[in-house]
Amino acid sequence: MFEIEIFTKNGFKDSRGEHVLSAIAGLGVKGATKVDYAPLYIIDGDISQTEAMTIASELLSDKITEKFEISSKPQSGKSKNSVIEVLYKKGVTDTVAESVVKAIKDLGVTKEVKVKTGRKYYIYGNCSRVVLDKIAGKLLANALVQEYKIK
Repeated sequence: MFEIEIFTKNGFKDSRGEHVLSAIAGLGVKGATKVDYAPLYIIDGDISQTEAMTIASELLSDKITEKFEISSKPQSGKSKNSVIEVLYKKGVTDTVAESVVKAIKDLGVTKEVKVKTGRKYYIYGNCSRVVLDKIAGKLLANALVQEYKIK
């Protein structure tokens, strides 16, 4: 299994991250100083690291404005303060994931893969677990169809 995260390259504006930071301030929450946003693709199947690199570079990211990180196991948040990961609940149709599966086959990867899509928000600053739950529950996840994890 590979996790592929797509980040905005330095020198380009992370407008989603800035929007979330503004929305956090609108909730009256203090402590968050920056938010980085990263679309997340979890690809499960018998693909190689090279195939994962091809999928990330040719399909999932924009070579000019974005960079990607691939891991074969879940990330622990790296050096960033807190991470909120938002994924669809089991049983909820993930149309983007379905499109990615089809596009992977179009790239020539014939192995059977399953894809889940989500989002990661890297929250910088001093935020307690209660504050992170409030941010995730009120701003980042739709409780009817999504679940979140705080790392």
